[in-house]
Amino acid sequence: MNSRDYYELFRYLMDQYCLPQENLLFVEDISDWCEKHDISESDAQRPLKLVSDEAHGCRMLVREDVTEDVLEERINALRVRGQIQNIAVDRADLLNSIQKKLAYLFLSEYATSLTDLGDDELAADNWAFEEMKRLGFFKT
Repeated sequence: MNSRDYYELFRYLMDQYCLPQENLLFVEDISDWCEKHDISESDAQRPLKLVSDEAHGCRMLVREDVTEDVLEERINALRVRGQIQNIAVDRADLLNSIQKKLAYLFLSEYATSLTDLGDDELAADNWAFEEMKRLGFFKT
């Protein structure tokens, strides 16, 4: 899947969180980009990453080509974390389109910049789902 096909989704999300459009960067490989910019990143398949520096502020890196396997791997990790809260309900089932999966990944990545969440992945998941609900991703 070419993530550039979802540019409008990413543009919309950037606008929602006051991130300048020019800070949305589509890159071939996030770990390579990070290495060139002296940023630690060991996940060679990472689909999105929020990076920050004084010169550019917050920039959202988006891997240009994301395989379905990589998307499903991230959603499966969400499923596992979600079992901690509720084994009867799997929120990942709400992510029933590529657009929703990418929005979730964007928002959970953005959540890493929120100081009150820290490194708590479950809190980031909860925040991302609340934001998706607020933004109308789950309207029927």
